[in-house]
Amino acid sequence: MNSFLRELTSELYEKYGSNLSNCMLVFPNRRAGLFFSKYLNELIEKPVWAPRILTINDFFKTHSQLQTEDNLGLLFRLYKIYIQKMDVSESFDEFYHWGEMLLGDFDDLDKYRVNAKHLFQNLAEEKEIDNLFDYLTEEQIAAIQSFWSTFRPEKYSEHQKEFVKLWENLYPIYSDFRDVLQSEGLAYEGMASRKLVDELESGKIEIKEDRVIFIGFNALNRCEQNLFDELKKQDKADFYWDYDESYLQNPFHEAGLFLRENIKRFPSPKTNIRFDNIKNNQTKVEFVSLSSEVGQAKYAHAVVEEFCRNSEDALEETAIVLADEELLLPVLHSIPKIAKNVNVTMGYPAKNTPVASLLRLVIDLQKSVKKSNGEVSFHHKQVLSLLNHQYLNSVNPELAHSITQDILTTNRIEVPQRLIKGDPVLEKLFSPVSSVEQFSIYLLELLQGIYQKLETTDEEKTLVDKIEQEYIYHLFLAIKRLNSLLNQHKIELKQDTFYKILDKMIQSLSIPFEGEPLAGLQVMGILETRLLDFKKIVVLSMNEGKLPKTGAANSFVPYHLRKGFGMPTIDHQDAIFAYYFYRLIQRVEDLKLLYSTQSDGIRTGEMSRFLYQLKYESDFEIVENSPSYNISLQETKPISVAKNERIQTYLSGYCGDGIKSFSPSALNTYMNCSLSFYFKYLAGLKEPDVVLEEIDPPTFGNLFHSVLEELYKPFSGNTIRKEDLEGLRKNKVLLDQVLKDAFRNIYFQLKKEQPMEIGGRNLLVFDILKKFIDRILILDQKFAPFEIVSLEGKYKIQMPIGEKADRKVNISGLIDRVDKLNDTIRILDYKTGKADLIFKDIASLFEKEGKNKNKAAFQTLLYCLFYDENYNPGAAISPGIYSLKEFFNDGFDCTLAQKEGRGNAVRVDDYRMFKAEFVEGLQELLEEIFNQDIPFYQVENKDICRTCVYAEICHR
Repeated sequence: MNSFLRELTSELYEKYGSNLSNCMLVFPNRRAGLFFSKYLNELIEKPVWAPRILTINDFFKTHSQLQTEDNLGLLFRLYKIYIQKMDVSESFDEFYHWGEMLLGDFDDLDKYRVNAKHLFQNLAEEKEIDNLFDYLTEEQIAAIQSFWSTFRPEKYSEHQKEFVKLWENLYPIYSDFRDVLQSEGLAYEGMASRKLVDELESGKIEIKEDRVIFIGFNALNRCEQNLFDELKKQDKADFYWDYDESYLQNPFHEAGLFLRENIKRFPSPKTNIRFDNIKNNQTKVEFVSLSSEVGQAKYAHAVVEEFCRNSEDALEETAIVLADEELLLPVLHSIPKIAKNVNVTMGYPAKNTPVASLLRLVIDLQKSVKKSNGEVSFHHKQVLSLLNHQYLNSVNPELAHSITQDILTTNRIEVPQRLIKGDPVLEKLFSPVSSVEQFSIYLLELLQGIYQKLETTDEEKTLVDKIEQEYIYHLFLAIKRLNSLLNQHKIELKQDTFYKILDKMIQSLSIPFEGEPLAGLQVMGILETRLLDFKKIVVLSMNEGKLPKTGAANSFVPYHLRKGFGMPTIDHQDAIFAYYFYRLIQRVEDLKLLYSTQSDGIRTGEMSRFLYQLKYESDFEIVENSPSYNISLQETKPISVAKNERIQTYLSGYCGDGIKSFSPSALNTYMNCSLSFYFKYLAGLKEPDVVLEEIDPPTFGNLFHSVLEELYKPFSGNTIRKEDLEGLRKNKVLLDQVLKDAFRNIYFQLKKEQPMEIGGRNLLVFDILKKFIDRILILDQKFAPFEIVSLEGKYKIQMPIGEKADRKVNISGLIDRVDKLNDTIRILDYKTGKADLIFKDIASLFEKEGKNKNKAAFQTLLYCLFYDENYNPGAAISPGIYSLKEFFNDGFDCTLAQKEGRGNAVRVDDYRMFKAEFVEGLQELLEEIFNQDIPFYQVENKDICRTCVYAEICHR
């Protein structure tokens, strides 16, 4: 492989020898300079002074008398000038986005040495644009005229009026901003570059080095061009360009757009370096299409592993290049263990890091702070999210688990601060802050504590551990810098504004990773590849929109004006990325180009235009590959669980003297789906605990049952009269207290001394329950007087099964209410959900998977059997259902009825008319449950699976 940088190093050393130390070498990026030093070190035979090596940005910073300020410091200064000149009261967080756009425009304006006064003029009424801009080309003047031709002062639209108002203020803002920075000895990059070139051209400063050698540049801004011009005029500069003739000599190839002019304007010294590599190299090129973004990372793993095992080349000759920086972590997690050394030299978005998610949770926590009667509380969602965060969960796992369980079991929507005790880190975290200054210190201490935890957790830290520490460190610096600037510029912010600024900082912050660039597998972004050559390269995300990146940067300066004044446009961006790509591949021996076919959201799944160019316009021999994986969905085999010896033993616990017994709900579950019955009652698979912000139907039913039990309890064993029921209706204080007690015990699960507050939608549920209770009291008055026999009484029977009836199965349940009306015992079941009071026949109650099976009727008749078997009363036993969805209807009758003929229904005044048939059906059901030849199996009616909590297990 011909390495441009290695060959150039050899030529320069041969040309200058030890005098190379009197030269200054300027590269587009720092990494190229490091590799140059490496190659030079391999050539020298005795100690010599190394030449001065700089990036172009470092060159301007080093020779400028102004210090480059960071973006945040620039934004605060620009904000003050902006609100003064625009005469607006815009908050800093509202300005933040616009401020970054302005900074970008001012930076471009200065780097391209644009006449700011001319640019920011309102030219709608200018008659002599040609005369004003006589220093521009005809094409540039035409672009400016094209933009302003649509502006007519007498016909301004509202948007045009707003644009012109802002536009006319931009020059004063720009001028004052530069003056403020100049007075403090500060600058942004463009300002420092422009001032340096001005001073070089005027002779105020000079470059001391004997020779300045510029290596490997492509698109030059005006400051860079004029710098090159000036040093060329002084005969102090040499220029070396890295390119391939295939795109340089093609006038239509965008990769050579800038180089064709550069080489003509700044020719290179004579060199023996070859520039026909694409034509002559036998490069193996493979296009690989994969079905997902992450799939590319997994495929890269296999490629790198193959390179490592089957190649004698050093690992540093291999590079993974990411066109999409979002894939950095998936790639790092996918690097094979055989690649022991990995060097990462690219930025990663801070917004995607775990520490950024932690900061967002902390901000949400502080927003959720509530203070009532001197007590501080937080919303449960933020508390649970923080306790389960990967960084905080390791601080004190036992305490975090204990607090989590307390929140879930007591259904705490608001979590009091006093609950979180026992660990200084957690106590500090769950403390309210009342000012921006407090919040900054609070965050800094939190990040410092987590960093130290990672530092001491494991002496043998993995690459991912080190990267996570980088995340924390850079966000720590960003917050510290923000706090320092707020104090310096005395800008007072509300906490909410500080939260927004912090979030915007996180969104825009990119965290650089720097390692040893001379060793190990290279993982890099496309920008970091400039001037570097590798034998083996894997490029990920070769998709249109990723490479080249689409969309121009946000700017106040419209496209035509940028073009007219020679500022960069989206056209420049496409040509720049084309050069990056073709320069990267021009000397490679083995090239894998991966792209995703996934199409969703803004992703099109289309391969990059560069791949089409290689395929149809280049001399490369290309192999296309679409790795296929057998992911065809085979028909899922039905799940069944055989009743082995262990299950038989477990089932025997439901018989005879066993402590377990089947409930009516369990039997209904079995008839719906025997596998679901197994999961719930035999395997013991429980639903995960969650905090119920809103009362769900089961909890609503429990509250309703509890309130009725407490109201009727004083009358248990006695007769309740109509006036007693009316008295309960009028006793609002009693009713409210009973309801509150039910909420305390069932929903919140609090002790008497613990404070309780019913608010939000729960207050609405509270009122609905009152109306339902009132309705039952009204209905019961129609039957009064009647005797309350029992309330929520537990009943148990043993049902004999088998040929010899030698196995007795335990069945038990709670009957909501048993009362006696005249000579009839009424078995009443309260149903807050759907409940039909009419059933077809007894056989239908035992149908497996029956769509129209009346579960409520089955349960109520089973309750009748419970009472009959326990007490065998001489009186009739009437099954009844108080259905909340029915009992507001006129003429509501709670008695169960059997459907006969066309729409007619006959009341079941005594369940004994169906007892024999019901007992027979029940025995058959139980015999099936205990039959070891019949496994527990999936239900065939998939409609039942829609509300089943075990549907995911069954893949339904």
